[in-house]
Amino acid sequence: MISKLMEMFKEKELGEFEVEIKEGDTSQLKLRMANYSSGYQVPYSAPQPAPNPEVHSPSHQLEETQSEKSGLVSSEMVGTVYLKQSPEAPTPFVQVGQSVKEGDTILIIEAMKTMNFIGAPHAGTVRKVMVDDGEPVQFGSELMIID
Repeated sequence: MISKLMEMFKEKELGEFEVEIKEGDTSQLKLRMANYSSGYQVPYSAPQPAPNPEVHSPSHQLEETQSEKSGLVSSEMVGTVYLKQSPEAPTPFVQVGQSVKEGDTILIIEAMKTMNFIGAPHAGTVRKVMVDDGEPVQFGSELMIID
């Protein structure tokens, strides 16, 4: 029975599962499975030179900033951002240009060994992803823009 449970949770890629069975005063079984480990490999690449900034007129720049801020999704906690379900997952939860519905999972923030699935605050289209997979974030960090 336990091996069937373990296989089911591996297939479903569940983040965490804990079972405790007690029979009388003597028997006890505790099972804990975690999909993400504390050894999550953070991709590293050497620093790249900054691209040449585009020249914008001040009024155009102000309009762009205001429209970006209206759909801004900010972190509500301190932790590490994961853009995919698991380190082995081939694609992230969302990509630029993708439509999302309110509540769709857009990323995970790991805080104190707990995986917090973050949902889209409103329906719209992902315009910009402002964090990298495995990046640490603070409260209020800008994560992405959804219009």
